[in-house]
This record gives sequence, structure tokens and C-alpha cells, in this order.
Amino acid sequence: MAGHLPADIRPWNVRRDNGLTNAIMRETLASGTRRFSEGKRQVFQGYESQEAARQAGVQAKRRAVAHLDELLERAQATIQAQGGTTHVAATAGEARAIVREIAQNAGVRLVVKSKSMLTEELELNKELAASGMRVIETDLGEYIIQLARETPSHILAPAAHKNRAQIRALFEVDAQQAHLPPPADDDARSLTQFARARLRQEFLAADMGITGGNFCVVETGTVALITNEGNADWVTSVPRLLVCVVGIEKLVETWEDLTHLIQQPAMNGIGQRLSSYTTLISGPRSQFGEGPEEFHVVFVDNGRRSLVGTPYEDVLSCIRCGACLNVCPVFRQVGGHAYGSVYSGPIGVVETPLLTDFEVGAELPSVACTVCHACGEACPMDIDLPGHILRLRQEKVRRHLTARSANWSYGMWSGAWATPAGYRRSLRLARLAQKIYLRRGWLRNAPGLAHGWFITRDMPKVADITFHEWWAQNRGTGAHD
Repeated sequence: MAGHLPADIRPWNVRRDNGLTNAIMRETLASGTRRFSEGKRQVFQGYESQEAARQAGVQAKRRAVAHLDELLERAQATIQAQGGTTHVAATAGEARAIVREIAQNAGVRLVVKSKSMLTEELELNKELAASGMRVIETDLGEYIIQLARETPSHILAPAAHKNRAQIRALFEVDAQQAHLPPPADDDARSLTQFARARLRQEFLAADMGITGGNFCVVETGTVALITNEGNADWVTSVPRLLVCVVGIEKLVETWEDLTHLIQQPAMNGIGQRLSSYTTLISGPRSQFGEGPEEFHVVFVDNGRRSLVGTPYEDVLSCIRCGACLNVCPVFRQVGGHAYGSVYSGPIGVVETPLLTDFEVGAELPSVACTVCHACGEACPMDIDLPGHILRLRQEKVRRHLTARSANWSYGMWSGAWATPAGYRRSLRLARLAQKIYLRRGWLRNAPGLAHGWFITRDMPKVADITFHEWWAQNRGTGAHD
């Protein structure tokens, strides 16, 4: 069954150009992703034992995905045995309806949330707001983009495309509405202090908390959250009602499996040995009086089961670390919003069309990847992202999802280069044709079918003489010695 993802229906070239012309976004995103990648490089230096843990984590995820239905049944049983309530949603609509009904039955008016890409996928905030509830994002990055009325641009750092001046401007408006003093400056300390003061009152007044789940340990029914802020602890402990919305692919069988995986998101995503906070939730309020009075876990499919048993099954091993985004040259240039849905970067290029059976993001494998293979090297779960992108391109051709002009162009190109003679003839033709749009040694603003390609590309001219031609001319003369 195909899943549903929210979609920006504007054409790729519009979304792409919005990113390319956003200088602040490109600067902040490039700086942030390079910092994350450098942090990853440094944290792995001299930490040889982590390679064994990473490989064990990969195997743990592969086993869990291969036995998804069995583990889901066992997880429900262990959660219920500890006083929790479980739900399984096949679709995004079912998941939204389940959470809405839980909230309405409890008379919820104010909801506080910790960071969750799955709830973005479900558009859960809109559903609850339409039912008369106020929903507050409490992760700093999510809180920023909620004020900006935007969606996350990076899986790990939702507001990575904003600079401090932009954030301060958003906080000043919010301060006025909340009758609070605005941030004293746009330094990180002042902005964080304002957010802390602003959100504290929301935590104390909230009726319901909503979280995602980085992992769910089947043997004990424990939902594990890893964060770098204390907001998740507030969300999971202060409100009387807690709902964890968890993708079915987040199941791991044992605590030993979790120990291999728990460091991987932080190490690979931002270059820390461990996230600042690890929050473990095992049922409602205990005899010691801590935790929510009522605890629900909503397991969500939304197209995930359709990948089991296919060549794309390893995609379900993704731990949402963002490492593939941090090294992707396309993502750094166009930003997360250009991808048109929740998941951006290489994992979004693969996952978005797969989860929706090409209803959303069908264009991404063809336009949002240079096939540089950096994502495959960066992925800690050994997901074959480059290979999947090439397979998706082939699948698009089989389904006739590519433009006729593109099929014709690539057909002509492949036919010309199928033989050495054809390759040489095409180079001679290109050398003649390039004179029409050659500008100072570079090819710019090509006419006709090539125009779209050159809108965002400048290329060096075809060489006056190729190596093969030079070799043929100088063979036997000693010029190559």
C-alpha cells in the first residue's frame, strides 16, 4: 500500500531556483553541514571500537526489518503489559485520527511536542489545530520554523537554513504576542534564554505531550528518544497524557541491539560521541510518581511495509542521522525545501517516491543527484543510496514517467556513444555547434533542448583536440615520449 507524504506541488525548477537564489540559506546550510561532517570525521578518529558497534547495529536493523510483523506484535504485548496502550495505523490518515481521538477523549487543549519527522510526515499539527487544539513545538529548531510557518529543511537541524538575525526577528514578534521581553541580542545565548523562558510556561500548562521515537526496544516495550535539548524530558514527564508516534521500522529486538545503535545518530549526524539526552519511556506513571498518567504508542506504517522484501528494504534501516545530507553537494546548494516533501537530501530522493509509489517526488532521482556516491560512503547503516537512485531512474523509464524530450535526448546520446566511431562523430559535431553559445571559453545559455540544462550550469568548451586525436596525429613521431 502506497503511503502519503505532504507535497509542494510547484515544479522542481521553481523550488530549485528558490534555493539557489537564497544566499542566506546557502551560506548557513553550507556552514552547518560542513561543521557536522568535520565533527563526524574527528569523533571517529582513534575510536576503532565504534566500527564494530556500527556493523553490529547495521545487522540489528536488518534483522528487525526482516521480521517486522513479528516484532510489532511482540512490542504491542510488552507495552500493554506495562500499562501502556498501543495502536497500529496503516495510513497517515489513520494515524492522525487515532491521535486526534486520544486528545479529544482526554479534553486536551494544549499540546507540547518534541522533535519528530514522522509527525511532520503525518501533518499532525494541522490535524490537531483543526480540532481546536493549540500545538507548540518545543525543540528549538522546530519552534523556530513553526514561528516562520515553514517545514524542516534538514532532518537533524530543522532551522539550519536560518541565521541568527532571522531567528531574533521571529522571536521579537513572538515576544510581543506573549508579552515577554524580547531577546537582548542575536547571540546564541540570548536566543536560547528567550526560548527557554517562552516555552517553560507552555510545558507547565500542557495537557498532552507528543514525541516521536528514535528506537523502540521490543523486549521491554521501551521507546528511546535521543536529543540535545532537555525539552523531550519535559514533554514526556510533565503533561498528564503522552503519545509516542513511532514508525514501525524503528523497532529493535533487544537492549543489546540498542547499545550498538544508540551512539550512531549523534556520531554520524553532528560529530558527538553521544547525544546530550537519552530519554527512555516504559509505560505510564510508576509507583514513584514520575511520568504521564496515560501513555499511548501509535505505530505507523504509511507505506513502509511495501518496501519489505524488495531491493529497497535496507532503506527501512535509516536512523535519521542526516549524514547523507551533510555530504550531498545538491542539498548544500538548493536546501531541504527544494525537495518538495518532508525528507530531503539523498534519503529523501530515495524514500519519498518509494513510500508514495512515485505520487510524490517522482522527479527527484533524476534531478536531485549527481551520483557522486558521497551519501553511500557516509551512511552508517550501509544503505545503498546511490544504487537505489539509479534503480529508481530505471523504474521511472519503465513506468513512462520521464518526459519524451528527455527520453529522446538521452536515447540519441546513448546511441551516439555506443560505439567509438559514434563518440568521435558526436565530439566533432559538438565542437562545431558550441560556437553558437561559446562565451569566453565557456558554454552558456545553450539554445533548444539544451537550454534547460544550461540554466543552472556553465561548462568548459569541448577541447580543440581530444587525446585520441592527438595520439593519432603524433603516433610514431616520438612526440608522446
